[in-house]
Amino acid sequence: MRNRRQWNALLFPLTHWNWKAALLTAIFRAGACMVALCHASLHAREHFGVVEAAYVLATAGIFSAWQQQALDIRPRHLAWFIVVLAIPLGSLAADSALHLWLDSGNMRSLGIAAIATTVVSAMFHWHVMQSGAMRVGTESRSFLHDMRQMPRLAITFVAGPVLFVLASMRPRLIAEAAEDLKIAA
Repeated sequence: MRNRRQWNALLFPLTHWNWKAALLTAIFRAGACMVALCHASLHAREHFGVVEAAYVLATAGIFSAWQQQALDIRPRHLAWFIVVLAIPLGSLAADSALHLWLDSGNMRSLGIAAIATTVVSAMFHWHVMQSGAMRVGTESRSFLHDMRQMPRLAITFVAGPVLFVLASMRPRLIAEAAEDLKIAA
C-alpha cells in the first residue's frame, strides 16, 4: 500500500497536468515578455514570445500540478515556500536558461521585474488554489466556473493584506483607547 502511495505521488504531475494554468500562463507570460521587450525588433519579440509560450505550455501544467500537490504539505509555511518560491523561481531559472541558450542572452529587460512578477503571480496562484479554483483532478471544477471566480479572488487577494493589517491594528487601538479612558478617569 505504501509503495502505491509513493508511486501515485511520483505520477501526480503527469496525472494532474494542469492545462488551465498552462494555458493562462502561456498567454500572459508571452504577452508580458513581448511588452517588456518593446525596444527590440518585432522579429525578436515574436521569437522570444513563441519560446516563452512553448516553454510555459510544456512546463506550467507540471509545475502547477506540483503546486497543487504541495497544498497538502504540513506545516503550512513549508507548503507556501514550495508553492510560492521554490517551484516558481525554479521554473523562472529554467526559463531564463532556455532563453540564454535560444535568444543569445538578450533578456536584460526582464531581470528583477520577472522575479517580482513571478513571486506575486505565484502568491496569487496560491490564493486561487487555496480557494479551490484552477485545480485539476477530483478537486476540479470547470474552467468557466474558475474564470467566474477570478474577479472575487483578485479582490480578496488585494484586500487580504490590507484587512490583515487593519485587524492586527485593532487590538492595539482598543488598548490605546482603554488606556486613554483610564487616564481620563
